[in-house]
Amino acid sequence: MASDYRGKNKLHFGLRYALNGIKLAVMSERNIKIHFIAALLVVILGVVLSVSPIEWAVLALTIGAVISMEMMNTALEKALDYVEPNHQPKIGIAKDMAAGAVLITAIIALFIATIIFVPKIITWLS
Repeated sequence: MASDYRGKNKLHFGLRYALNGIKLAVMSERNIKIHFIAALLVVILGVVLSVSPIEWAVLALTIGAVISMEMMNTALEKALDYVEPNHQPKIGIAKDMAAGAVLITAIIALFIATIIFVPKIITWLS
């Protein structure tokens, strides 16, 4: 779906295009699926371990950051593949940097999950 919605109800069309982008990402991208599955597991663990409202807020922001970063990485890769279908070293560098940004976000998310869940799991097991 083209995202050129000039002259139309921008809120309505913008929301529709954004939801379509999420749907396309989930349906076509393996890494997005992995991140959504991880998010679901975090939510289940959060319910089981009764995380606090502040912890839920931190987890929600963390989940949103990882999934958003993965979607931006995917969008950048697709755009660069369209602009330059042949392998170019500078395009490869840009793609590697975007993938690195996803990795950093995922590592920080894992660190945050560890800080929140490990003490609760230790208490639960004792």
